[in-house]
Amino acid sequence: MAKIIHAADLHIEDGEEKAYCYGVLDEIISLAKAEKAGALVLAGDLFNSFGDFEALRSEVCFKLKPLADAGCAIIYIPGNHEGRGATADLSAYNLDPVIFAPAQPFSLVSAAGAEFLCVPHAASYDGYRDWKVPEKKAGVPRIVVAHALNSTIYTGPDEETDARAGVMDDDLFARFGADYAALGHIHSGRQQVLGGAVACYPGSARVWRAHPREAGPRRACVVETGPAVTVRTAELNSAGFYREYRLPLDLAGAVNPGAAEKAASSVSSLDLVKVILTGVVEDENAAKISAEALRVKLARRARLALVETETIVSAELSSNGLTKAFLAEMDKLEPDDAQGGDYRRWLLARQYGLQELAAHLVEGR
Repeated sequence: MAKIIHAADLHIEDGEEKAYCYGVLDEIISLAKAEKAGALVLAGDLFNSFGDFEALRSEVCFKLKPLADAGCAIIYIPGNHEGRGATADLSAYNLDPVIFAPAQPFSLVSAAGAEFLCVPHAASYDGYRDWKVPEKKAGVPRIVVAHALNSTIYTGPDEETDARAGVMDDDLFARFGADYAALGHIHSGRQQVLGGAVACYPGSARVWRAHPREAGPRRACVVETGPAVTVRTAELNSAGFYREYRLPLDLAGAVNPGAAEKAASSVSSLDLVKVILTGVVEDENAAKISAEALRVKLARRARLALVETETIVSAELSSNGLTKAFLAEMDKLEPDDAQGGDYRRWLLARQYGLQELAAHLVEGR
């Protein structure tokens, strides 16, 4: 039996985000120590780019050395991000004490009482039937470590624009006798049995971007391999949260101070928060001023703050009696919970109503 910590997509980067990234890495290391794990598997995109890999690999290896010295094998495959802007072949790098496995199409590593079939990022895995993978050893669990898409466990699009991950067939896991598939690339957590193997995407280990896939707690997987594979998740508290709000602007382009304060009070210094200001306004410049003021307010409390406007500009609405009556009735129906489904439906109804009123005003001129 082997105990493994499986994490992916930390996207460590130099600059302002480095300290935050290192905080999450430190928590992953602490988790591996606390669990007395035999191996820590990093399933790709440990770094955000080749430049970050070049600049920070020595620091990261230094951070990981005490864990390796304690007897925990650290197995790391490159994802698509390590190849971004690459000026050298990754296989030329020694990341001791990390077991770095960039060799294409695969390498086989024995550690912690298990076999790790390491498959780094590639544009295609179609030739896997011709791979000369040794037969699985009796009684030894086999873990496939891959940075790839799989159309069974994830059916959405690959949003990477420059180096998309190839699609890995379920049969690969069956063909090579995998007990567990430690996957990376998809930033939201997934788990499913594929080709007889328990396959998991732990999701991104930290909040990397403003996107719904980063919503919810960031996690690592704690895996035990036998006789049956069991997986539980551990929340990474140092990663913070991605929080997204949609707030209405009034006709003058101002946001309700109470709504703005409620959004600001919900975020912490580790969070990435995005606010979208919506509505029909008569003054686009005023809407932009409101957006910037809110961004400054949020930036005092959050790790990163983004504020965008999705507005329609229409004159003469504020003086229209039907508009005033419509807004007064909508205000009576506003739900208390700004994060709930009822609030989103109310916001859309308010926006669509104002759009219809604006269109009628234009038609009536």
